[in-house]
Amino acid sequence: MASENNKNNILPLESFALTATPASTHNIVWSPDAELAIGCDDCVFLFIPEFSVPKSREGGDTGVVRQYNDVALRFPSVEHRSPELNRPLFNLVGQEFPDFEYFPGGGGSSIVTGQGSSMNHLVALEWSPCGLGRMGRSVLAVLTGAGTITIYCEGASDGMNSFKPRGRGARTLRPWVATWAVGAGLLLPVAKGHQVEYIKEYITAFAWARDVPGHGALLAYVNDDNEVVVISVQARHDANATLGDCGTWRVEEVARFVAEGPHPRIEPTDPDYSPSGSSFSLSWSPWLKKGKSKTCMISYVARDYVGFRQVTIHSPHKSMTTPNVEIDQADSDGVCLYLAPDAFVVWEDLIWTIGQSKVCRGIIATPTQVKAFQVAFDSPQSGEVGRHTTYECGATYPDLGDDGLAQNPITGLVVHPPSLSQTTATPSYSLVRLSATHENDAWYQTNLPLPPNPEDGTVGPRWATEINQIVEHQLPRAMAYRHIVDDGSIGSEVASDEDEETDDESVEGSEYDPDENFAGVDTEDQIHINRVRIWGMAASPGGGVTAVFISQYSTVCHGRDTYAGVKCRVLFGRPDHSAGRNHEADTALAVKKLSTEARMWEWMYGGGPPVPGIGLSAIRSIDKRNPSKDHFELLVRRQACSFCELPLKPMGKLSRCDRGHLFATCANTGLPILSPGLSRTCSVCGSKCLNRESLAVMTPELDKTIIGKISDELCGSCGGKFIN
Repeated sequence: MASENNKNNILPLESFALTATPASTHNIVWSPDAELAIGCDDCVFLFIPEFSVPKSREGGDTGVVRQYNDVALRFPSVEHRSPELNRPLFNLVGQEFPDFEYFPGGGGSSIVTGQGSSMNHLVALEWSPCGLGRMGRSVLAVLTGAGTITIYCEGASDGMNSFKPRGRGARTLRPWVATWAVGAGLLLPVAKGHQVEYIKEYITAFAWARDVPGHGALLAYVNDDNEVVVISVQARHDANATLGDCGTWRVEEVARFVAEGPHPRIEPTDPDYSPSGSSFSLSWSPWLKKGKSKTCMISYVARDYVGFRQVTIHSPHKSMTTPNVEIDQADSDGVCLYLAPDAFVVWEDLIWTIGQSKVCRGIIATPTQVKAFQVAFDSPQSGEVGRHTTYECGATYPDLGDDGLAQNPITGLVVHPPSLSQTTATPSYSLVRLSATHENDAWYQTNLPLPPNPEDGTVGPRWATEINQIVEHQLPRAMAYRHIVDDGSIGSEVASDEDEETDDESVEGSEYDPDENFAGVDTEDQIHINRVRIWGMAASPGGGVTAVFISQYSTVCHGRDTYAGVKCRVLFGRPDHSAGRNHEADTALAVKKLSTEARMWEWMYGGGPPVPGIGLSAIRSIDKRNPSKDHFELLVRRQACSFCELPLKPMGKLSRCDRGHLFATCANTGLPILSPGLSRTCSVCGSKCLNRESLAVMTPELDKTIIGKISDELCGSCGGKFIN
């Protein structure tokens, strides 16, 4: 993607290889700060973005050639956590820790845990909204086959291990700690006034609410008894905490309701029985402000039914206190349709005003077909949907359609940021299906308008072109099977691992010379030698870039998934935009609510607007004063060089004495930073800011309220988050 921008000092966003063992779909997710997480059978890979070409501390090249150049962290997700992990949650709210005999392991009646989970494999993962982790970052929730959700976050650093090796000033995720967990015997406190019986429930799906008004976040999960549980999650972190500290967490169950839907269960022996259930059955809509409260819809997938339940948060709400969350007693709306396993819902990130109603739209993936829907927030509730059979509503059988698509489920669907300049009847979306071969061309679908001149180049994102090139690659039949004939392995199913790796490489990456000694080869009899599985697709925080996680296999010889992993790739691309769409205005709308890290990512790779305080915008605004600098102006004039005691003169991000000694300048106050260990470094623009504790010592005469207004987490130049 480097060819798509001519910006200097930006790492190219290129596809990269990854040796992994994919075991579930929807396994690639982007955080609100452009951190990339990929889930595999028993572990999670984490990648951290770098917002400029890194240099070593000696000024030399570090050898980094692309974005996401190396894995920031790979951690196992299969460990069964002890209930003691949650004891601090009970101590904080003053509740007694439940005493019971704990037996780790799987079980239950759901599609995830029904067979037990001796391996405790990864099922789903999702980043939280910003604000729960250290420096206001996100935390990662991971659901495993034991029916347990574990929350991971970056622990407190000792100031030394927050930098990568080779002298690069880029953040890492070490230490990476499990803060709390829920499910399979790991219990949570219950909010005051909310009654619930402690049970050893097994979680089948979960979802984070979008940016919650006020403090903290909401997490919803569904258990194997079809109960949807809403949890309030809040965190507080000490900037001077000891190494590995995960912060103080207030986690409480605030609501619970049954989400069975209107259709009764039927026995597997029924002729019309079909499997149901989904590991991705929950999803949250955007929030709508109503006076002093805010409301949203939570969608859930039941048997051949998608229900929409309204959730309201009442204000005001103080930090680290229980929020006032109210859930309607009945669904606001619902859709009856045939749903296969792993159906899911994706909402559009905008609330429309249609007439006098506030409406939100989205897409239901069945998951072999897509159905658009819209739900009104202020529609009068008609009460709970009456119980009825699927014969009455016509949801017993799937709609007639392409038989090929019925066998190829959707594994990733992205609803693109809406356009206010060009409204559409349904949300704009792109989707991918599990299997991509030369025989099926519907593995990538979109309803985006075509670009103005589609015949001038390839249509679709770059990753779609790369996948198409892989599956359309052909070789003459004799050459494709040559390695099998030469090895004499026809009819034999026994081969060493080394032979298999060599065979795969020789087939998948063959580049042959037609002038080589291949006389008599029939070049007209050609076969396709590759097929691809697409495990998931994710959109960047502003929607300007999409990523897919794929694995490649040979169609010529038998492949085998091993614990060593298979050949996988992560591919990137940008969606097409039509000529009638105001892309700049739409992009500006999409990035309006994003963090500085996300806006920086969209500027670098997604066609977004420049970020204030970075690059050329930083040069133009170098003379614009930060309001807080006025309080420190007299102190800045009195600063002297710590080596020669000559006066220091500010020069942008640096301060310099007449003998040429240079010191970094605090972006918040304009004070020179004269000693190490007094400041934090911005992970986006690289500016340094003095700690509040250091400022209090340097300026004892200054009002504490002024120092209190200076953030300990955000840069004073660009608003980016500090390195831990």
